[in-house]
Amino acid sequence: MNPIRMKKLESEIIRLISTAILEGKVKDPRVFLPSFHRIEISEDLQYAKVYFTALCNNNERKKLTQGLVSCAGFLSSLVGKNLHLHTNPRFTFVWDNNYIKSLEVNRLIDESAPKTLFEELHPEESVEDTGSEEDSESNPNSK
Repeated sequence: MNPIRMKKLESEIIRLISTAILEGKVKDPRVFLPSFHRIEISEDLQYAKVYFTALCNNNERKKLTQGLVSCAGFLSSLVGKNLHLHTNPRFTFVWDNNYIKSLEVNRLIDESAPKTLFEELHPEESVEDTGSEEDSESNPNSK
């Protein structure tokens, strides 16, 4: 399949699954606001592996995964009906550890970023403080 079409199909499937959960079409109480990050679809569109995360602990993560697995058939038929696919892909849901690791790497990079000259000269002042002063000076009605 054309790689451009495959990317469009992947993003549309993620959008449909997310919308179905947000609109309450999925009735399983174990499914509570997962965040879908990426999807891998087989070339013949038979299988789709959906990577997700959520703000939860390990017990809630297991329940969420079980809930997503139990509603996989419903989501597959929903995607097939809305996208008019010849075959409905079978969904498998996988917790996305790589996404969690990438967030940690980004946090470490942000912490190790060098300070600007202003931050070195004025360690007690923050950027938010200077922004609020400018707003009050530019708006004479706020005083």
